[in-house]
Amino acid sequence: MSNLKKYLLLLLVLPSLSFGQSFATLKLKFSTATSDSCALKIEDRFIDEYNQISKTKINGGECNFRVSLNTPAMAKLSYNQHSMTLFLQPNDALELTLTLDSLNGTVTYAGQGADQNKLLNLFFKEFENDFDKDKLKQLMLNSSVDVFEMKLFEQRKKQLAFFNQQDKSKLSNAFNTYLEQSIRYHYFGSLLSYPITIANQSTAILTVNALPEVMLDGIHSKLITDDALSCATYRDFIIGFITYFTSKANGFNKFTDYNTSMQRKVLYAKSNLTPKTLAWYIANFLNTDGDKVAPYTVKTIYGELNELEHGGTYTQLLKLKCDARINTKEIAAKKDKKKNEEHATNESVTKNPFEGITLKDIKGKAFNPQDIKDKVVFVDFWASWCGPCRQEFPYSKLLHNRFTEKQLKNIVFLYISVDGNEGAWKKSAESIGMEGLLLISPGDWSSPIVKYFGIGSIPHYMLIDKNGKISNRDAPRPSSGDLIYNEMLKLLN
Repeated sequence: MSNLKKYLLLLLVLPSLSFGQSFATLKLKFSTATSDSCALKIEDRFIDEYNQISKTKINGGECNFRVSLNTPAMAKLSYNQHSMTLFLQPNDALELTLTLDSLNGTVTYAGQGADQNKLLNLFFKEFENDFDKDKLKQLMLNSSVDVFEMKLFEQRKKQLAFFNQQDKSKLSNAFNTYLEQSIRYHYFGSLLSYPITIANQSTAILTVNALPEVMLDGIHSKLITDDALSCATYRDFIIGFITYFTSKANGFNKFTDYNTSMQRKVLYAKSNLTPKTLAWYIANFLNTDGDKVAPYTVKTIYGELNELEHGGTYTQLLKLKCDARINTKEIAAKKDKKKNEEHATNESVTKNPFEGITLKDIKGKAFNPQDIKDKVVFVDFWASWCGPCRQEFPYSKLLHNRFTEKQLKNIVFLYISVDGNEGAWKKSAESIGMEGLLLISPGDWSSPIVKYFGIGSIPHYMLIDKNGKISNRDAPRPSSGDLIYNEMLKLLN
């Protein structure tokens, strides 16, 4: 092809590229304005901190936005510490007039998109309490599952009646679909969240109660569709769906380890979610819970996201955050096995496990090894930044409470933190509420106690008998229940 023909072809293609871009405009008019700007956040990425936001100065009593929009999208308009939800479509030209200096006052709607946004505002004002997550949680905690489902059913019935009374011919098909989805997924998502919320109200609760099968009849694979991703209640439904059914696959036993929980949920999501919904779910999960799991877990799941998207939107958005987590020291740090074995047989460890190690309590007082002489010692190596460590503390309390007052006179629960930040350790230690001896050997993975015993991961547990000998360098976790209890009981007797 000649250069001239290529040039002419390019001229034909460029206009089509330019005209393929659509926009929506929003004009906000004020009778009086005390703030100098407004903000509009387009919910196009469905993770709040990564959604695109525009800020515009108020000029001549007006605030004007022009946003690129090829598909309908939800948006949040913010002004003077208040916000309102909008439904925007390509080619919308929406005008809002405030009679008071607040989005909470009377708003007049005009222009393309006015009818549906007026209805949207009326809908969420009418049913504000139904969609309030804090009030919904309180309803869950104060209701049996049957009562809760009945209230949800009545709410949905009223919401649908309100919507069906409207003249839908004045509304776009996309908006009608959105509002129907908001109602539908709010019901199912809230229902799935009920048993999880009840189970999570206390760490002492170790299982999740299954929902009655009759309540699950309407929950099927057809509810999962990428077309609903812009709907916030759909995204809440997906989180509830994966959490509930992953719990079911685990025998409705609560996970005691964040890493296992995340890995299992992502595995279930990969088998049950549609592509775009799956990418969002993994990205949102990494964004909200990535700091609770080991760097290796983040690395693995971020790799799965990258493979799914082929370096797409979420992979790029989360790269810096995930890289920062991946590059921190592994909770399960690699250690020299030979060195561990040497420490296990070291004579000084046998005679006095803490000889030559400086430890201090929360008041800064030096630890005296004589304080644990002739006692069975349960040692817990932990750190405030270790999520799995913190998850075990409720089980430690349960373990402590299984022993009689007479037995506890011969037992020491010894918690040794390896925190590099003593302030963080004290804050976390004070909130534990455990009965025992709280000590610190600062330095993170450079902590003297870590090097001395060759500890390769935390949480790490150790048992010491009444003669001061280490009976088990890798003792069972408190969450093992009878396993650790019987081992300590044997040492005690």
